[in-house]
Amino acid sequence: MNEPQSLRELVDLAVAKHQTSVRQLGSIAKAHGHKVVYTTLGQIRSGTYKSTPTDETIRAIAWLAGVKDEVAFMAAGQPVPGPPFAEELPPGVDNLPAKARKAAIDMLRVLVDMNKEVVGNVEQHPTHMNQAGESPANPKAVKVPYVDPHAHPDADSAGNIPLPANYFELAADGSRNLGAEDDERWQKRGEESQDIEGDQ
Repeated sequence: MNEPQSLRELVDLAVAKHQTSVRQLGSIAKAHGHKVVYTTLGQIRSGTYKSTPTDETIRAIAWLAGVKDEVAFMAAGQPVPGPPFAEELPPGVDNLPAKARKAAIDMLRVLVDMNKEVVGNVEQHPTHMNQAGESPANPKAVKVPYVDPHAHPDADSAGNIPLPANYFELAADGSRNLGAEDDERWQKRGEESQDIEGDQ
């Protein structure tokens, strides 16, 4: 049996399962502690429901249809929520002072808003998978490596600066200021790059 692809199909499934009307489905759901009214179920079944169904409505429809919550949320096109967040809070949170509570709540609101944006972007720009289940590379995308403007011009990708070829002679000659020549060369390169940018 294929899984229902919409809440409308789930309501049809619930009607068939309970052998009753949509109005009676509302009463059955309410009697078992689910918050959904028959008018909502009727509008979903007729395709006239214009609002976004709440988590309670989706869970009620899942129960009525005899499917897992995950199936109903997928049919509604919504992400499957995790367990109630309140159940995962550590002991002692009720003893937090008002200022700490407000800070925690504000932070959670920001995280919820960020998650809505991420989910919205994924829904608007779905990632197409290839046969291996991987995201194909975008042939037009050009990956530009980050270049630290303060990095030494001779440093490698790990930030290591190579020793000069004659480092043995330099180490033996105490009269020379080690690194001064490199610093001077580095500074000169920086001035040249600024001149180039200024000409553009």
